[in-house]
Amino acid sequence: MEQHKIITRTVSRETYQQALQLYKKHEVQLATYIDRLLWWNKRINLVSRTVSRETVREHVAHSLLLSQFKAFRSSKTIVDAGTGGGLPGIPLAITCPDKQFLLNDIVSKKCLAMKQMVRRIGLANVQTADHSIASLQQEAPFLLISKHAFKINELYKMTSHLPWTSMMLYKGIDFEEELEGINKSLSIKSYELSEIGDFYKDKAIVTVTPS
Repeated sequence: MEQHKIITRTVSRETYQQALQLYKKHEVQLATYIDRLLWWNKRINLVSRTVSRETVREHVAHSLLLSQFKAFRSSKTIVDAGTGGGLPGIPLAITCPDKQFLLNDIVSKKCLAMKQMVRRIGLANVQTADHSIASLQQEAPFLLISKHAFKINELYKMTSHLPWTSMMLYKGIDFEEELEGINKSLSIKSYELSEIGDFYKDKAIVTVTPS
């Protein structure tokens, strides 16, 4: 396996509090998103059918953590691969209206639900694409994000033709096996989240950039 440079850091509760402040600033729109996500989830399997509103709220706050990282802040265009019900892309689009988002999922019904949610919320900075991420055509550089939808090596292979500058992925703290088969050296930072609270135990945000 190619030698990759892996750095591990810890995300503080202060960083989490900054994400929560962003949540509170946009609480009305985020509440509308949660309402519509739960409504659609009864009709299309977007998240677990037994999920509570409070748990969805935790997932939304979890999504907003990306906004606190330099790789996200410096990107104008973000592609959310395998977004499902719009996590993390829709909460980030709500709270970062200056950025453009492309929400991608191979399941057309999920993209239909997302389009309806985006319309109801009134977001002008979101587009959807209902095909495999491997079929995406994108010329301008972008940040690639994904919430537990792909293994790192699978996503890397599927997007090797695309001009992404970095990947920011929601992972568990043990992800090294997902690097097998990647022949190019990568710079990887794992931001562990366990100190934030029980919901975040053994979770991490992993950034991947070419070395």
